[in-house]
This record gives sequence, structure tokens and C-alpha cells, in this order.
Amino acid sequence: MLSKITLLIFTLSTIFLSGCDKLQSHSNTVVLDLDAIANATGQAAIIKKQIEIANKDLTSQLETISNKLNEQLENEKEKVGKKPTKNDTQNMQQLTIQANQKMQQAKMLASQKSQQYQAALVQQLRKNIMPIAEKIASERRADIVSIVDNSMIWFNPDIDITDEVIAVVRAQRTSQMEDTKSLTTETQTNEK
Repeated sequence: MLSKITLLIFTLSTIFLSGCDKLQSHSNTVVLDLDAIANATGQAAIIKKQIEIANKDLTSQLETISNKLNEQLENEKEKVGKKPTKNDTQNMQQLTIQANQKMQQAKMLASQKSQQYQAALVQQLRKNIMPIAEKIASERRADIVSIVDNSMIWFNPDIDITDEVIAVVRAQRTSQMEDTKSLTTETQTNEK
């Protein structure tokens, strides 16, 4: 009798545990790799180019500031002449220090602007991908979409929706290009 109860408990626990495996294989979290999406859809190259353009503009602004500060210093040197007094020398040193401080502040501000611009571009990419990721996650009955990044040590590849998002983005681009071509063709036909 005891062996039958033990066998029954063993059988029930085996059934229960095998059922738990099936429950655990369903995840309510999916992941996507934003870098892979950006690279596969060409957005990484676009973002890189936009950042390069913005940085060239910031560098140009820094050069303008530097040139103005140097010009001001040169003008002050000319006013002082070839035989500056001790007071003139101290004033020039103070102006040089102030010019260097202004330049350092301008460089820090330019760096901050560059980082903010880059963050805004990445945020725009995330915003564009969000509805696609949300739709795919809903289809998979997931509650969370997580971005693969350095804080993630491991994940089950079955929950990765990166390739699906890439496919949708590419399909949308193809559709947009086809719509543009048909509009161009239609406009050219109407003009004739």
C-alpha cells in the first residue's frame, strides 16, 4: 500500500514537474538588439553621418570662438606695445587665463551638445521601432520588451525579436520606396 502511494506521488510529481517545464519556457519578456537593428536597416550609418555633420558644425563654432579670443588678446598686446609695464603684464596674464577658461567652457558645452544630439538620435530610433516591437511582443504574448545591452549577461535566443523588427522595418522601407516610385511615375505620366 505504501509503495502504491509512493508510486502515485512520484507519478503526480513527474507530471507536475514536466508541466512546469512547459510553463517556464514561455517568457513574458522579449529582447531586441537596437544596434543590430540600426546596422541592418542603415540607421546606424545615417546616425553616424548626422553626428559627423553636427560635430563639424560644433568644431567650426569652436574655431570661431578661438579665433575671436586670440584676436582680442592680440589687440590687447598691440595696445600695450613693446614695453609693457608690470601692471600691463599682469593684465595680459589675466586676460590669457580668462580666454583659456572661456575656451574650455566652450569645449565642454560643445561636447555636451554632441552627446545630447547623439542621445536624441538614438531616442528617435527607439521611438520609431517601439510600435513594431510592441506589436511583435503582443503577438508573442510578452509584457516587456528589453533592449540588449551591457547590463544583460544572458538571455534565451528564442525571446529575441530583433530579426522580426528588422524584417518589418525593411518591409516598411520597401513599401515607402515603391509608393514614391509610383507617385513619381504617375506625376511624370500626368505631365505628358
